[in-house]
Amino acid sequence: MSDHINGIKSVSYRKEIIDTLQKLVKGMPAYKEFVFFVKCVRGYHLADFEKGRPDLAVIGSGIPEELVLASGKRPYWILGGSRVSSMWADDAVPRDTDPVSRSSIGYLKSCFMKKALILVPLVNDSARKLAYILKSEGLKVHTVHFPPVKNADSIEEWNRQYEACRSAIAFHLKKPLTKRALQKSKEQIRRAKTSIRDFLEISEGVINGTCRMFILGSYYCAENLSEWSRRLECLTARLRKEKAAGKSGKSKVLLLGSPVFFPNFKVPFLIEETGVEVCLQADYTTLPLQNGGGLARIQKADSIADFFTSDAFPAYVKNDSLYEQIVKLISEKGIDGNVYHVLKGQIEYDFELGRFEKIFEGMDIPVFRLETDYNYQDVEQLRIRLEAFSEVLDQRKYGKGAAAI
Repeated sequence: MSDHINGIKSVSYRKEIIDTLQKLVKGMPAYKEFVFFVKCVRGYHLADFEKGRPDLAVIGSGIPEELVLASGKRPYWILGGSRVSSMWADDAVPRDTDPVSRSSIGYLKSCFMKKALILVPLVNDSARKLAYILKSEGLKVHTVHFPPVKNADSIEEWNRQYEACRSAIAFHLKKPLTKRALQKSKEQIRRAKTSIRDFLEISEGVINGTCRMFILGSYYCAENLSEWSRRLECLTARLRKEKAAGKSGKSKVLLLGSPVFFPNFKVPFLIEETGVEVCLQADYTTLPLQNGGGLARIQKADSIADFFTSDAFPAYVKNDSLYEQIVKLISEKGIDGNVYHVLKGQIEYDFELGRFEKIFEGMDIPVFRLETDYNYQDVEQLRIRLEAFSEVLDQRKYGKGAAAI
């Protein structure tokens, strides 16, 4: 890490990472297959950039992965899940900036990123401001615009954005991103996403939802995606043997809304501590990994448009893709309730909640809105409210009488 975050800051950051990993490990079965993913995430987040500075950094998950992987360089995905790095942004952004943006910019300002080209998908207003701040700091930034409406004209615009991003990466690295390299990357991604779908199907009810979320998120920490896929296939094979143990019997919830990024697992930890199972996390970062859209995109000869049309970012004015995918998941997984997670400052998710509430009401599924940030002062208050929601779900599930939320 840079000298800007040595001493107390780097100690605090390391502690945040290690504490979360230790809590996750306590909830994992004692399988040797888990060790790889723990080491993968630990090594990624505690990387020493003085020994090897990244050539590419990617904010969020909005950039098509094959563009980054085809470069031949290990990408550094900055998802913005650290409470500690969000505090490093205190002098750069307003206090009410959403924690994901604060965490991302705090991290970028505090690490050796002078060499890297930083790719920023413009999916909300915070991302636009973040790109401006990074440029003003003298960092190399390429922005990718996401058209807010999905139609024929916007698909043409997305094609131009895709090619512009491809050219920017090639220019920065002084190396063309060839069709052969892109195809090889797509094959690696196809294997990884097939492995993810198999894992999610087999692991439900065998390991807890927070551990499943952790392993899913480790996709962005993989140094070698082919090896990561092989390891996940091995874990899935092990879990398949345990599947016969049966279902847990706990009420199952879908975690929707603002994304949950490691190491800030405050919300899934709290949900499961109340006796409810997080069946799936379903947001714009995880849905492309879970559903068939990601596979279809890399199987088609002309796959660029499919990324855009199947994407589920909240930036879209009419986000039918998101609602369709959520309804499908609820129907397939037998969901008992929904926890709708809203990070303070991410108002775009509250706009979507209204339509979700109508959908859930029609399916007779309770929804619990949970607003929070990366701090821990509200933990006990949230715990009390989640325990009440858990009781409602159990009453409905086991026929002890309906209860109003």
